[in-house]
Amino acid sequence: MPISFDTTGFHQIDQNTWQHRNGDQVRLTYHGVVPDLPAGLDDLPELRHGLALVHGETGCLVEAHVVQLGGTPALLRIIKMPLPDQPNGQVFVASFTVPKERSSAVLLLVAPERGMTGAREAVLAAEIGFENWVRPHPYAPELEGVLPFHAGDDPRYDPRFPDHPLTRVRAWAHHVVRTAQVDPGFASLPPFRVQAPPPPVEPGQTLSTALPSLPVKDFIGLRIGERTTYWRMTDPKLAEVLGRGLMGRSPLAETRFRDMLLIDVETGDAMIPDRFTTNGQMTAHSTRLQQVTLQEADAALSDDDVMDAFKWAGRMCGAAAERGEFLSLEPIENDGEQADPHVLLAVQPHEGRQVVIAQFSPPPSGGPLAGATSRTAPATAESVEGIGVLAGLAVNEWRSHPLKMAITYRR
Repeated sequence: MPISFDTTGFHQIDQNTWQHRNGDQVRLTYHGVVPDLPAGLDDLPELRHGLALVHGETGCLVEAHVVQLGGTPALLRIIKMPLPDQPNGQVFVASFTVPKERSSAVLLLVAPERGMTGAREAVLAAEIGFENWVRPHPYAPELEGVLPFHAGDDPRYDPRFPDHPLTRVRAWAHHVVRTAQVDPGFASLPPFRVQAPPPPVEPGQTLSTALPSLPVKDFIGLRIGERTTYWRMTDPKLAEVLGRGLMGRSPLAETRFRDMLLIDVETGDAMIPDRFTTNGQMTAHSTRLQQVTLQEADAALSDDDVMDAFKWAGRMCGAAAERGEFLSLEPIENDGEQADPHVLLAVQPHEGRQVVIAQFSPPPSGGPLAGATSRTAPATAESVEGIGVLAGLAVNEWRSHPLKMAITYRR
C-alpha cells in the first residue's frame, strides 16, 4: 500500500483494516481511478467549498486542510455523519487522501459515538448559548446540510472531552501527520489536476439530457426521455467518471439520483458536466459516443466483460460508502421512486466493523441465490467486488441485459 502509518494500539483485522481496542477502525485503500475531488490541492478555497457541499448531502465537513505526509501533499478532512440506522448519534471520520493524476490512496479512521450520545453538544450548547450554537459553514456560508456546522466542534473544546470521537479522530490525525510516510514510487506519480473545461457547444447544436446505464466494456445505454439507446464509448473519459460521484446528477426522487450527461443524438458529441463548480463556474468535459444497436453491443461482449461490469458496480458501492451513500442496481426505466426488481448495495458499519450488504427485491427464485433476501460479509476489497457479482446473478435471474441496468445513488 502507498501509505505506511503507526499501528500502535490497533490490531489488524484484514489486509486493509485495523481496529483499536476502543472500537475505532482504520482503513487503508488504493483507488486506481481519477480522484473524486472538486479541485486540486493547490486551490484550497475551492476545494473546501466543493467538499463542504459534497459532505453536506450526508452530514457535515468539520474541517479540511492540505498537509504533508512525509513530504508528500495530502488532503486531510474531518467529517461527521448521522449514525446509520440509529435515531441519535454521530460517526466522525478523519481521512487522508493522497491524490494523483489517475489514482489515489486513502487512509481513514472511523469513530462512532457509543453509549450515551450528544453529551459534548449538550454541555457546550448550554454554555455557549443556543442562539450562538449553529453557525454558517466557513467554507460554504450558503450551505444547509444534513448536519449543522456548530460551535461545539471547535478543537479548543477537545481537551475537555478526551473520549469523544471527534477528539479521538483529531488526535489520530495529528499523530499521522507527524509519523506517516508515502511510498516514494507513489509519491513521484504525476499530481492530480482538475482538467480544463471543453470548448463551447457549436452554434445550433441541440443537447439532450441522458441518464447512463451500467457500462459494459466500451458500451453503455442512455435513457433519453422515454427511450433507451445504446452507444460505444470512443475514448476513456466517460468511463473514468461514471459511478464515482463526479458527474452532474439528475434527481429521480427525494433521495434517489443518477449520473447524467448531455448528448447531441445526431452526432454523438457529448458533454459530461462536473458535479461541482470550479471558481464558481460549472465545468464539463467533452467526449464522443457512437450509436449502436443492442444486438451489435451484445455480440461484442464476452462473459468476462459482463462479469467485470458487475465487479465494477461493487467497487463503485465501496466508493459511494466513502461519500455516505449506497447504490441501487435496477432497470434503467425505473426513473421515479424505488421499484422492483432491484438490488441495494451498501458498505456499512455493523457491530464495530464494516460489512458489505446486498439486498434483493424480489428474492431470486432460482440459481445460487434462490429465496435469498440479502447477503452480507465483512468488508474487504474482494467482498466489495463480490457483492457486485451477486447483483449480476440476480440480474441474470431477472433475464435483464446489463446494458438495460442502471446505478442509482441512494442516501
